Amino acid sequence: LRKLTSRTENKIVDIVVEQLRNPAIFAIILVGLWFALDRLHFTPGIEKTIRKGFVLLTAFVITWLFVRVINAIIREFLLPYSQRSDNNLDAQLISLIQQVVKITIWSFGIIVGLNNAGFNVGALIAGLGIGGLALALASQDTVKNMFGGMILYLDKPFQVGDRVVIDRFDGIISEIGIRSTRMRTLEGLIVTIPNAHFSEKPIENYSQGPFFRVSCLINLEYNTAPQKVKEALEILRQIADENKEYFASNPLIFVEQFGVFAIEVKFLYYLKQEVNVFEFRNNVNMAILQRFYQAGISFAQPSQRN
Repeated sequence: LRKLTSRTENKIVDIVVEQLRNPAIFAIILVGLWFALDRLHFTPGIEKTIRKGFVLLTAFVITWLFVRVINAIIREFLLPYSQRSDNNLDAQLISLIQQVVKITIWSFGIIVGLNNAGFNVGALIAGLGIGGLALALASQDTVKNMFGGMILYLDKPFQVGDRVVIDRFDGIISEIGIRSTRMRTLEGLIVTIPNAHFSEKPIENYSQGPFFRVSCLINLEYNTAPQKVKEALEILRQIADENKEYFASNPLIFVEQFGVFAIEVKFLYYLKQEVNVFEFRNNVNMAILQRFYQAGISFAQPSQRN
């Protein structure tokens, strides 16, 4: 068979022949045993048991062959396709599909084999249904998390490496699993979040947007002269002009309101996706601190006066 298939360019035929080898050896041994035992004489009870055993073994060989061929096809075609950058498939999703297909084929093969061997498959399925219901009730949280994992793979609200905020957690996604997702928070801690949590809470993904919004509120003392307030606005505009290549749009700089204890100045800007947000904010804030200090502009502190 190998010599015959080597002349063709059909990969599927080559895969079937390669995966046929081990089940074929088992099948040849099974056929030899069948002809050997057929020449012997047994009691009707033993002969019936032997026939049932051969039916089950035959179903096992056929199912084994199907599982090997399907797994090989998935490895040969779907797995390389999932590693390409222009598709939406994920290697872990391919692994999940592979496991589901394997379990389905084996379940079907076992049921067909038992049915042909003369067992009461209906009663067995009913018993499995009751047992499965009890198992599902006992492990409903695990099932919810697994379905949540499947939803994550299909909807793709985030990917590994994205910065995500969910509930009170803010960090970088480091691993997406079937049952749970791991996030490294901005403090450096690893947080494991059950996947079912993502279907119940809103998700803020800062990595998939075209820009990152930064709002900087600067409080000036109430005794700051109007000229100094204008100077503060001018300093902020100079800092914005010096860093305009990092902005996705023109920054907004204005006196927002007269607060309880300070004149509130807003510096609102949108960074491009590739900019390191934390490093940029640090540099901008240090520049504001230094230039305000040089200009003699003081920041306000919360206080009350009678």
